[in-house]
Amino acid sequence: ATARRASALAGLLSGRRPRGLVTASSPKTIRRFYKETSAGEHGDFWRVFLDGKPVKTPRGTFLELPTRPLAQAVAQEWGAQGEKLKPKEMPLTTIGCTAADLIRPEKASCVERIMPYLAMDTVCFEDEKEELAELQGKEWAPLRAWFEGRYGVQLAIGRGLEGPPHPEATLPTVSLALESCDEWELTALEIATASAKSLVVASALMHREDVRAKDALRWSLLEEHFQIERWGLVEGEHDVSHSESVMWYAACRRFGRLGRELAPDAE
Repeated sequence: ATARRASALAGLLSGRRPRGLVTASSPKTIRRFYKETSAGEHGDFWRVFLDGKPVKTPRGTFLELPTRPLAQAVAQEWGAQGEKLKPKEMPLTTIGCTAADLIRPEKASCVERIMPYLAMDTVCFEDEKEELAELQGKEWAPLRAWFEGRYGVQLAIGRGLEGPPHPEATLPTVSLALESCDEWELTALEIATASAKSLVVASALMHREDVRAKDALRWSLLEEHFQIERWGLVEGEHDVSHSESVMWYAACRRFGRLGRELAPDAE
């Protein structure tokens, strides 16, 4: 019974965000049906257990993760739940289930979905307004330079309605590099890329030591932040949306780091 209910909850967990990657739904209330959570090794992977029963994904496969630290973090999400389970508070589990069910069977399709974001990357445009263009150059130019160095490519800048005229070799080179990533890294990268509408921002979030979720949010919404700094933030929809985005950016970064057995960021 525990295993069946764990699988049912995993189905609900597929219902919160990553835009376009998992389907949205209104999670039903499920009472906590287990006492103990743990992580254990199984072959080359790690699994999460509820009262000794392995957690399954929405499609009924076992939730498998690449490292012990990541499996322990997912187990902690389940362990932190109260009397009623809150799927919205379990983003690492959501990312893990997405990796197992959607990305592992079709890694090439994942890369194909990511690459158009680089073709029209948010940080590869320059606004016509001089003040905003100056801010974009200050904050985005170093970001682009880092990306160019990481992948050995060159990026171009688009202005007005014209997309950035990247050199012909840029997209194939980056695509080839992404094809070598495992399903867990690709899943987190796709979620971050779709949220930021920028592979450059997502890559920095996943791989730079000095980048945090708040940086990804600022870079992806630089024009909005420019306006906020001039006119102030109107409380309501935007600040709620920002909080949700930061939560997902942080989850993607943590998932990626733990999946590579890197130390989590200091709080």
